[in-house]
Amino acid sequence: MSKKLVIFDLDGTLLDTSEDLKNSMNKMLESYGYPLITADDAKRFIGNGARMFVLRSLPDYAKDKVDEAMAKYNDFYNNSGSPCTHLYAGMDEVLEFCNKAGLKTAIVSNKPQASTDAVYEEYLSSYPFDYVYGRREGFGHKPDKECGEYVLNALGCDKNDTIVVGDGETDVKFAINLGAKCISVLWGYRPKEVLRKEGADTFVETPKELLEEIKKFAEK
Repeated sequence: MSKKLVIFDLDGTLLDTSEDLKNSMNKMLESYGYPLITADDAKRFIGNGARMFVLRSLPDYAKDKVDEAMAKYNDFYNNSGSPCTHLYAGMDEVLEFCNKAGLKTAIVSNKPQASTDAVYEEYLSSYPFDYVYGRREGFGHKPDKECGEYVLNALGCDKNDTIVVGDGETDVKFAINLGAKCISVLWGYRPKEVLRKEGADTFVETPKELLEEIKKFAEK
């Protein structure tokens, strides 16, 4: 019998990273003399990896510079030290319960692997995640199920004993494609109506509510 697994998204689910992402993006945009993005823009643009975040942030007349701009953005972000990033209040209790209950835990993010590792080491390394997966060359990324299947195989888990916890429509589609249950958190970067349109049917407004859902999952 496979171990039960909880797959967590990173940005907007475990960590509030939006301010640091916005600041790094605006440094890149400013370096080109492009219009800056707002905090609300950043939250709308985040969720499909760094390249899409950059593409959405660039003005229409500069979309063809996405690869060059992404390299510059990644450099700014990776060297920023992420001073504004923090674990959402209450998520420590969720992670501690998962550990005590013997649940496997993984992070699956569309943030590049190097950035995912750096953020994990800085803010989450005290929690014993069983796998930390960031976007990698040669592998499909969320919502593609390939990255999820890779993690399931690495941990010896089954999709039927897995739940995906995320704040975005990408996470909802990822869970559906993987064949796993999804819990959509509402403290992140997408409103409930957007998530529902993509097929989300289980919502939590606070980490305390998420903890209750995970407890039910653990007891099944």
